[in-house]
Amino acid sequence: MKKKVLFVINTMGRAGAERCLIHLLNAWKDDAYELSLFSVLGRGELFREVPSHVRILNQAPESSTVFDSRARKGIMKDLLKGLWEKKIFFCELVPMLKLLLWQIKEKKVDVKKLCWKPASDTAPVTGEEFDLAVGYLQGAATYYVMDHVKARKKVVFLHNDYEASGYCARWDRPYYEKADKIYCVSDFIGAGLKEIFPACKDKIETFYNFADALWVKDKAKEGNLREDGTPKDMKKEPGTICLLTAARLEYVKAFDVAIRTMALLKQKGVKARWYVLGDGSLQRELEREIRKQGVADSFFLLGAKENPYPYMAACDIYLQETRFEGFCTSITEAVILGRKVVASDCGSNREQLAFYGTGVITKLNPQAIAEGIERAWREEQPKVDVMERQKEELERLKREI
Repeated sequence: MKKKVLFVINTMGRAGAERCLIHLLNAWKDDAYELSLFSVLGRGELFREVPSHVRILNQAPESSTVFDSRARKGIMKDLLKGLWEKKIFFCELVPMLKLLLWQIKEKKVDVKKLCWKPASDTAPVTGEEFDLAVGYLQGAATYYVMDHVKARKKVVFLHNDYEASGYCARWDRPYYEKADKIYCVSDFIGAGLKEIFPACKDKIETFYNFADALWVKDKAKEGNLREDGTPKDMKKEPGTICLLTAARLEYVKAFDVAIRTMALLKQKGVKARWYVLGDGSLQRELEREIRKQGVADSFFLLGAKENPYPYMAACDIYLQETRFEGFCTSITEAVILGRKVVASDCGSNREQLAFYGTGVITKLNPQAIAEGIERAWREEQPKVDVMERQKEELERLKREI
């Protein structure tokens, strides 16, 4: 009889953890297992990329973005409707208000985190039993697996620095204490979690994010490309450094610092173009900052791309200069494609680049980033076989069953 495994995630939007889950599901093609997937919100572009051997439990998943304002309004509408139909609106209201008061006190107000528990409680529930249930992301997926899934064993994943991400330990403690295993995507994240939840320290382990190197390399050759493999909305010239970042347009991704860095490079006479792939709530604010800093001719917001890999393969340097990170998927993909990497010294970036034996780490300020870019441009960085470094991860997860 096949062993039944359920993966639960908040959404299937085009983001790092979701992409890693697709890679993991692609790799886990084994007739001894029956794999199922459930998204708490039932939305996201990556539903289109779920492999055929994985059963999607959402009855009518929406393969549309979860990041624009229209999507956020739709999600909120569905959430309020679910709370009312399940007659739990007032039951959920008091805990939400308590969490909001904590967020205000800690100066970490985040509407999304206020909604994760109500979202998990209004999502459809299956009476099916599983051998292993995996809450693949913190927040709604973790709450859903612990509260609403029947499984012989339950494990959860943490993809971000718990404290820096603004989660509430008092709120989450019961969920992590009930989990059979807690996988953190880096030693850095795991060490922080052990300090916050000391009772859980013996079941906290590191599980580096999964990446399908062959798939990434194949995708880098697809799309509307010039003869040299460069995307047609990306310009490359000899002597001009082609920079790229793929990330949501949100505060944590520090694009305000990136724009000022581009202005500094321009002031120093360094020829460069910085391309950004992604959408988010700060689109208009960043467009204003680009004009203010006088870099409209060298800093370009190209929007979200269904296939970012030709852009990544074409750039000279991939940058991940953010305020905090987990084990960054984009960094791994850039390394797979043989790109030079420059990243901020936050979260697990230093650990990740040390694990791969490549890259340049900088402080998060324009001067340091500019120096890091110039250094990476001058120096060669070693090529890395990512697949060789992650073969054991999948087998370790299988052994949890």
